[in-house]
Amino acid sequence: MRSGIFLTLCVLFCGLTAVLQSAEKIKIPLIDKPPRIDGKVDDDIWLQSTVISEFIQREPHTGEPVSEQTIAYLCYDRNNLYIAFVCFDDPAKLTAKELARDASLRDEDKIVIILDTFLDRRNAYWFEINPRGSKGDALFSQNGAVMNKEWDGIWQGKSLITKEGWQTEIAIPFKTLNFQSGQSTWGLKLIRSLPHKNELAYWPVANLNTYEYQISDAGDLTGLEGISQGIGLDLRPYGLAEIKQRRYRNLNYSGEVGFDVFYQLTAGIKGIFTLNTDFAQTEVDARQINLTRFPLFFPEKRDFFLDGSHYFKFAVEADGENPKASQLIPFFSRRIGLDDSGSPIPVLGGIKATGQSGKWNIGVLDVVDDRDTGNQNFAVARISYNLGMQSALGVIGTSGNAFGTQSNTVIGGDLKLATSTFQGDKNLALLLYALKSHTDSLSGRENAFGADINYPNDFLFFRLGYMEIGDAFTTGVGFVPRAGIRNSYGEIGIAPRPKRWSLLQVSTKSEFDYITDLSNRLLTREIQFTPVSLRFLSGETAEFELSHQYEYIDVDFNIHDASIIPAGGYEFFRKEFRLSTAQRRILWISTDYEWGPFWNGQLKHFVLTSGYKISVPLALTFEFEQNRVELPDDAFLTRIYRSNIDILFNSDMALLNYLQYDSESQKIGWQSRFRWILTPGNEILFVFNSLWQDPHEQFHPQIKDIILSESTTQLKIDYNYRF
Repeated sequence: MRSGIFLTLCVLFCGLTAVLQSAEKIKIPLIDKPPRIDGKVDDDIWLQSTVISEFIQREPHTGEPVSEQTIAYLCYDRNNLYIAFVCFDDPAKLTAKELARDASLRDEDKIVIILDTFLDRRNAYWFEINPRGSKGDALFSQNGAVMNKEWDGIWQGKSLITKEGWQTEIAIPFKTLNFQSGQSTWGLKLIRSLPHKNELAYWPVANLNTYEYQISDAGDLTGLEGISQGIGLDLRPYGLAEIKQRRYRNLNYSGEVGFDVFYQLTAGIKGIFTLNTDFAQTEVDARQINLTRFPLFFPEKRDFFLDGSHYFKFAVEADGENPKASQLIPFFSRRIGLDDSGSPIPVLGGIKATGQSGKWNIGVLDVVDDRDTGNQNFAVARISYNLGMQSALGVIGTSGNAFGTQSNTVIGGDLKLATSTFQGDKNLALLLYALKSHTDSLSGRENAFGADINYPNDFLFFRLGYMEIGDAFTTGVGFVPRAGIRNSYGEIGIAPRPKRWSLLQVSTKSEFDYITDLSNRLLTREIQFTPVSLRFLSGETAEFELSHQYEYIDVDFNIHDASIIPAGGYEFFRKEFRLSTAQRRILWISTDYEWGPFWNGQLKHFVLTSGYKISVPLALTFEFEQNRVELPDDAFLTRIYRSNIDILFNSDMALLNYLQYDSESQKIGWQSRFRWILTPGNEILFVFNSLWQDPHEQFHPQIKDIILSESTTQLKIDYNYRF
């Protein structure tokens, strides 16, 4: 009976998605002479190009034409795809504060280009640019649900603000993209954002039930004949000079050289070999103060591991909106080349292959680092096979142990049955997964498994899931903060669009989280209710949330310094209020205030974030986070200060400064990163990292100034040779 139900579901999902096809098609011409990429759409070659001007609003007035005239031009030669936009608008109303490469353009005027080069309706390249030429790119998978924003491609883009609005020109080399040789049709989606109207306009038309960057409803770009990736070889050597200084020690000078080799093993699979890998360009982690019983999650920021990282995502991790996305990760790349405190361990070398071959999606990795304890070699293989248009069946295997000398392996499989055409235009996904670990001299339940059904649509949305993790399940190269549990969870909500009172959308939702141990003894029960969440046409948001929580702990819990939470059961009811002004404004502010019982005491949690665009080249953001905890026998206060001071010289040159202080470590950290992109793929990077003692110590009679505890200064030159 169960097998019959399962087979019916497979036929239902695969059948629904198999009929999906594009309703919009365009053919673009091959040109002999490329346009000059300078932001001025005045080359005669654009007159020979294919023109798209039928952009349709997704928000706020769904189905209506774009409110400001928008014209896109497309053509190509043997080496590049060329796209230009002419965007009419009042230039005084444009939001164009950013200049730096890879800056967040979420609240900026911009255009977005999505290219589904394999026409599989689930994976795509994503490019964006704003009126000042600030560029960003990403890789999308899972039909637009998963974004790898850290991917950096080599491409050109220039913009120009005019009296009539703004213009932009883009050249995307075919050597930057993976695609099947001989395939002349790609998926294409074009988007224009007008933040002063909170407007998103699409070609082809996109409905509200789709993801913002959904791939399955892209149009067809035809006529791509005779294009090539070349021989598919990129050589990227680097040179690094470094100066280290520690308190009461002499300066230490050093230098390094290394390189990465990128090679197209097939038309769709890219291989990478790295030797003496350096991560000088990596941003520092934002500091956090842990008031929980479980380890904190810090995202990966290193380019080598981020390139193609979406091919390694497994089960719930592959859904960025899933509340359990960071609770069961069989491969967590931060285990490699970093110790438990986040300090770097030299990566001696590694190989990686990622990409697609027909209906197969492949991610393979083997890396060796230079740690003193534990295993130095880490290997991962993740393979999945596409079923229908949106479904997939996959397996994963890992080998390596960052926590000890015992060998550790993990194997598992997942099945995703998904459609974007349920009831015509809605998304629906069912996920099933299971994992098994093996660690030498460890006994117990070494399995983990679960299921998740998700209906993520505009008016009505819900999710229901179950996850079980054995008490001995261990991922030596993964992240599992809580083992030995059975976890049921879910949410349901509605989000109508009233079209009055300057409101864009009003939502109400309820969520639950129910966790027991493997003997079904209750450990955590949380019910959250959001009676109102408001999105305004102006871009402002407001939300109020109520939560009722029960927690049981078996042993005393050291929450902070000498503060102890005794073993036992605790029940508390909390309230939270969030308010944010539109970040498109010159000055914006966001606040989050939560208050109520906390364990056997009280907690007041407050976060204030603000940004101020002093002028086009100078931007300042500030964040303050405070926890005031009052317990029966103790009270304490934790604070974190973070600030960005960015000087943006142009779209290829920026000086980014990040300062932070937390009351736990009582130290100030400062990272300054100067990045100069000489040409796409070739850059100079100057990085200064420093750590000072608590500034309050300067008032000690024996300490006159803030003392520099340690610092690192690095100069790195990257160069790219493309063949």
